[in-house]
Parts: sequence; structure tokens; C-alpha cells
Amino acid sequence: MILTIAGHTFREVIRKKILHVLIGLGILIIIVSPFIPTTDEPDARVKMMLVVFFQVVVLLCIVGVIFLSATSLPHEIEDRTIYGILSKPVSRLKIVVGKITGFALVSALLLIILGLLNIVAIQRIASRLPEGYRGILKARDEFTASQFSIQGKSHHVRQGIVWIEGGRTGIALWTFSGLYKKLDNKSSFEVEFNLKIDSSRKDIDAIPLVVGIEDAGAGQCKTSILLAKIDEPLTLKIDPAIVGKSGAVNVTVFPIHSTDYIGVTQGDVKLFAVQKGFVYNYAKAIVITFLKFLLIISIAVMGSTYLSAPVSIVSALVIFLCGHILDFVKDFSLVIQRYDVHEHALPAVLKKPNILLVYIDYLIKKPLEWFSFILPDFKRFDSLKFLLKGINIPLETVGVSLGYTAIYAGICLFIASIIFKKREFF
Repeated sequence: MILTIAGHTFREVIRKKILHVLIGLGILIIIVSPFIPTTDEPDARVKMMLVVFFQVVVLLCIVGVIFLSATSLPHEIEDRTIYGILSKPVSRLKIVVGKITGFALVSALLLIILGLLNIVAIQRIASRLPEGYRGILKARDEFTASQFSIQGKSHHVRQGIVWIEGGRTGIALWTFSGLYKKLDNKSSFEVEFNLKIDSSRKDIDAIPLVVGIEDAGAGQCKTSILLAKIDEPLTLKIDPAIVGKSGAVNVTVFPIHSTDYIGVTQGDVKLFAVQKGFVYNYAKAIVITFLKFLLIISIAVMGSTYLSAPVSIVSALVIFLCGHILDFVKDFSLVIQRYDVHEHALPAVLKKPNILLVYIDYLIKKPLEWFSFILPDFKRFDSLKFLLKGINIPLETVGVSLGYTAIYAGICLFIASIIFKKREFF
């Protein structure tokens, strides 16, 4: 019976014009997104397309799904079409589950259609990117240097940046350890450099560098000469044999010419283990986004079992909005209680203890804490940050999102079934 109700709900939504409008607007926004003005970086258009899809198109679809799921039951009750279902031997819990399942199928359809169109457009644009900017098209596990040092002498230090003169007077050294944890037959490694470069020669926009990759355990080393351009990342693939059983790698860099300089910090060199392609990472982001849809659908359907359609829509939208600003809600009491925490951002009247604020904090602190505890945290479903950096979305993140959604949706389903069961229709 659940599948029957879900199928009926799905077919009912498919016939509504609002779904057609959502798909049409989504397609239009995706087509227009590559032409939105952005920075001059080669991968800026790809990043813009990702941001537009996950922050604009997805938001538009969520608002549409909230409208559909929050109005379905109230309209059926008002039109008395639900009486036909209630007259049959079916529990009201199954009705609620069927509604949620039906709208989940609609959400999946939206994400599949628009997600496929978006990734095809991204792949088309990204195929023309320079090699140094194709990291966004990968799913990489990031390693930061465990140690950083300068062999020899540095030229000078300015604002935390160590500058090294060419000619082997100084060599920058980064050590990465624990790489064996990510070793498997399908893994490959690459190192990415974001160095500051300068030269006493005129009209120079690139300098040659000597880059060494050494197995810290066995001492096996491979040296390459690379051309580093101003404000452009440099990527070098690592021979898996160099990583070795020790799982530790030393990376050294210095300019060839004595007239050239590089500015380095510990975070300027990062090592990545490339696990899967961009499509696999993108698919995990879509799954996490679907769980976000499923959670807000559960909340909207729960509200619709008791509230009228307009109130149910507004309630779901408010919960969705508040679920994105939980950090502010959690910090609000702290700002009141600790006037010195955000002193730079507060007016002068708050820079001194105020007895009124103390009483306000006493009255609202516990309600705010409960409010932030009860509200769903939709920021848990933010997968865009991984895609923009070409970082692999851990399966643990997908699992945590799935568990969080299951628990919260289960609570909503339990409350909805109790409320709907107590409603009298005859």
C-alpha cells in the first residue's frame, strides 16, 4: 500500500505545472551559469557552475518541493479525496510514509535530470582547462606537510613568508608522512605547489625550479625541472614507487638562477592521493543533497498532517532557513554573555558588563540551546566545499549524513503518525 500511495503521489506531482517550471528554470540557470562574470582564473567558470547548481538550482528545487509536499495532504483533506484512502484498511502511518516516498521520488527525478545536465556542461568547459587547474576535476585525499624547514639559508622573511634565493643557497623542504594509509592498487599521488615567485630580471612571469621528490625511508629520489608561473598552481605527479613502504615523502624546491626568488610557507605545498574521478565525487555530492531533500520533505509532510497548507509551507521554510543559521543561534548567547568575544564587532555600549544583558542571557540561554538542539542542521549536507577544492568526499561523510537523516526523519515520521492518527475526518 505504501508503494501505491507513493506512486499516486508521484504521478499527481508529475502532472502539476510547478514541477515543469522547476525543471525549466533549473535548465535555464545551468545554461546561463557559464556566462556569469567571474574572476580571470581558468577554473573560475567551473567553480561558478558548481556554486550556481548547489546553491541556486538546489535551493529553487527545495522551495518547490516544500510547496508541493506541504500542500498535498491539506488539499486532499479539503477536497475530501483522502476519504477514499481512509475508507480502506490502511494505517495512517502508511499514508504518511507513502507521501514522503512519493515526494522523495520527485526529488530524485529533479536531481537526476538537472544534475546530469550540469555535469555534462562542467565536463565540456573543464576539458579546456590547463593541467595545473584540473585538480577540481579530481577526487583527492589531501595531506598537509607534517614538517617544514629551510636547508641552507634564507634570503629574508617578510609577513611570515620565507624567501629563498636561487643558485642552491637555500632549499625549501616539506615532509609528508602517513601516506601508506591511502595506498592501494588504484591510487596515484600528486603534489601541488602554490609558491610566490619573484625575479630581479625584468619582464619575467615564470622561473625554472628544481623539484625533488624523495622517499624519506629508502632515500630514493627523483628530480625534475619545472617552470613556475606567477599566480598559477604547479602540479607534479609522483611515481608510486617513491612513496614506498615507509609512507613518507620529502619534497624539496629551489630556483635554478641566482636572480630568481621563491616565497614559501608550510601550507604552500600539498600532497594528494587521487582515488576516483570527478564523476564519482559528484555522484556522492548528489546523494548527500538528496538526503537534504528527504529531510525537509519529512518536516513538511509532518507539518501538513496538522496545519493548513499556507501555515505548513511557512513553517517548513522557516525551519529550513533556521537550519542554515544554527551557528549564529548557538553563538548568540555567547555574544551576550561574553562582551569581549566579538569586541571588534560590537558597539561601545556592549564593551562593558551590563546587568540587563546578564538577565536577558539568563532568560534566553536555555531556550536558545534547546532551539539549536531541536532544529535540523542543514549545514551538515554541504558537499560543495569538497567539490570546489577537488577533495574526495569521504564515505564516512555520506554515512553520517544518511544516519542523521534517518534519525531525524524517523522522529518526524513518528510525530506525524501520532498527530494524523488523532485527527477525525468522519
